[in-house]
Amino acid sequence: MVEPQSKQTLLSIKPRKEINQSRNLYLQWRIAELFSSIFSCLGIVSATADYEYSFSIDRSHSNCAENVEQVYRWLTFILTLIAMYFLILRHYIKSKWNNKRELNIKSNDHRRFRRRIKSMFSKGLMFEILILSIFPYPYLVGHVRVNQPLVADNNGYNDNSIELCYNISEFLYVFMYARLWFLLRALFNFTPYQDDHARYYCGKTGTKANVRFSIRCMMKTHPFIIIYCFSCPSFFLLGIFLRVFERPFSDVSGQNFASYQNAVWNCAITMATVGYGDLFPTTVFGRMVGVLCTMWGAFVFSMIVFTFQSLLELGTRQSEAFKAIKETRAAARVITACLLYSVYKKNFGAESVKARIQMKKVEIRLNKYKTTMKNLKKLDNGGEEESPIHKLQILSKQVQNIELKINQLMDGYGK
Repeated sequence: MVEPQSKQTLLSIKPRKEINQSRNLYLQWRIAELFSSIFSCLGIVSATADYEYSFSIDRSHSNCAENVEQVYRWLTFILTLIAMYFLILRHYIKSKWNNKRELNIKSNDHRRFRRRIKSMFSKGLMFEILILSIFPYPYLVGHVRVNQPLVADNNGYNDNSIELCYNISEFLYVFMYARLWFLLRALFNFTPYQDDHARYYCGKTGTKANVRFSIRCMMKTHPFIIIYCFSCPSFFLLGIFLRVFERPFSDVSGQNFASYQNAVWNCAITMATVGYGDLFPTTVFGRMVGVLCTMWGAFVFSMIVFTFQSLLELGTRQSEAFKAIKETRAAARVITACLLYSVYKKNFGAESVKARIQMKKVEIRLNKYKTTMKNLKKLDNGGEEESPIHKLQILSKQVQNIELKINQLMDGYGK
């Protein structure tokens, strides 16, 4: 027969063991996701080397000549397979971790297994595998011809449009940059808003501790770092897209988009809505990239303005201090003017020039005080207008308070 104390010890050891297993699964899940993102990005590096090497010096708008080097494509293929392995492992460990966290004791092992399989082969996993499956495959040779409209005076071409040749591998190479989402997701999984402590409180409040939650929290704590990390890499990323689509058309457009610096420069001035006009996209896909640059630049700069506005706004206590400073200073000016008027009235008489001038100053400062209180009230109400009756009531109370203070000061001065 088991003693009660030993039973309590066994019951305390079991939850502790389950917690340790859950933490180990969570750590394994994050590591698998990190390795999946690393090998996905290494595939982009290999595909970049393949693109640069395969671009022939004989390439023109009508000639899709390329020097295909199968070594880089096989390397991209192998790196993609490794990334897929870690991606599937990531989903398997995550489903196992989620099942470990569930406290559904009545469910049998068969139902748990079916639920785990269903969560493993979800739509999200299929979509992510599809993203990884799009890349320049070994021995893939083919091209696409696009009808390209011409602008005025394109190096002597008299037709309104010509056919522009692209290799299929170039489109697949551009699409490969969608893999950067895996890297972004893996990096945000290692923020303080994705650990056990954060997930515990997110679970208590009914909030999902996902990538969007981490980005929002980072925007609250480090807004300029997030804006910088999203805006600066976009110059270089969109510059790559623009260079790929504009480079074959350089012999017709006369613009040197073979230079990566020129492509990045064009994206930078487009995002900044400057547009010097020294370089501009002329191909159909290049113009699409230009429109994307404009939209993304407007979004980034609006975020910068919003962040500056949030930083310049007063907090609750700061707003209270600001209102107290403005109110007391305006009231002090009115009281000072009233005291001077009483002195001039006593010494020189109410009909004297000094007393009359001082009385006008009292009226001016009293009106300024009323205006100050009105503006402060608008700040409290968020700029909303109040009814005239309510305004009159507030104003009468303020005038009564000022008169009471003046009478108290006059009584003290008379004594």
